Amino acid sequence: MRVDSINPMLLMDGDVAAWRQMLAADPALTSPYLTPDWAQFVARRREDARVAIFRNEDGSPAAFLPVQRRSSYAALPIGGPVCDYQALIGSKDVDLSLAAKSLDVGRIDFTAGLRDNALAQHLVTHDVGHVARFPDGWNAWCEERQAAGSKVVSRARKRLSKLVRDHDKGAVSVEPFSTDAHAFDELVLWKREQMWRTGVTDIFERGWINNLVRDTFAAQSEDTFFGGALFVLRVNRWPAAALFCLRARKTLHAWFVGHDQKYAEYSPGLILFAEAIKAAAEVGYNEMDLGPGDYRFKESFANYSRPIGAGFIGRPGISSAARAAEFGVRTLVESLPVGRARQWPAKAMRRFDIARGLVAPRDKAA
Repeated sequence: MRVDSINPMLLMDGDVAAWRQMLAADPALTSPYLTPDWAQFVARRREDARVAIFRNEDGSPAAFLPVQRRSSYAALPIGGPVCDYQALIGSKDVDLSLAAKSLDVGRIDFTAGLRDNALAQHLVTHDVGHVARFPDGWNAWCEERQAAGSKVVSRARKRLSKLVRDHDKGAVSVEPFSTDAHAFDELVLWKREQMWRTGVTDIFERGWINNLVRDTFAAQSEDTFFGGALFVLRVNRWPAAALFCLRARKTLHAWFVGHDQKYAEYSPGLILFAEAIKAAAEVGYNEMDLGPGDYRFKESFANYSRPIGAGFIGRPGISSAARAAEFGVRTLVESLPVGRARQWPAKAMRRFDIARGLVAPRDKAA
């Protein structure tokens, strides 16, 4: 089997069509991060974006594996720290080591590879992504959440009612699938302020990420297969909170949420998630993926857990040996009765992976 390594922008129309057909044929591959569109959007802003294409003897594509390749030491998930899921798209009967060879890298790292995928044999850790699935509509999802003991819908309704009571009649509204650039800019400012307050790395300082996020917002209406979806909670017509999602086919993936601090007492993010799910269900979406992370609000909205894990595809050499040693230390410490210290190796690896993923060869102009 031949494996080609190319920039995603050089994908032929037939390759893109085959990629999309493979996604449609596998119910585990619903994430926008697994689409050829995501790979191409990243490639517009990172010149090291690559996709390994496994080809049959007749030249037709058998599978796709997108990455970003900063050096020959290791490749990373395409989109780095803003890519929540990774997977092989296509045939599960391929030799994944051929991808590392074609890319000429020591290893290919995964931070959240899907376990219901050919990557499973290369994943070391265990985690889940949280998904709110509503294929039977909003009301059915609400009933299912209530039956499961979650009070998230009632809490969101109470918060919304209080917000309405405390302001002029008709002052509160929710705008689904908004194209309001001002509201989007406000969301980015809120997120940056939050990152500063909490000491988290401001990813928007990186030009390629700032441009990538804005590119997806601009693709809201022009691309029917992939793009962004903005939901805005307004008070007196001004944005009070906003939620920005990626979308692909019938799936939304919650990406960034933020709010004006003066409305914090109303839990505007909680309100907006519930209202966004309702609006999405009404126009035919089946799920909103909330991504991985140990957050109570995600668990309260989710009725499905997507099995994932971190790991790598390695070739013999220093790069693979170093990564295996890192996971070995992490596994050992996590097995010891050392309290919070059990989490330190995992946190250190995540911080290092984020730092590596943020660096681009050079930021492309807007």
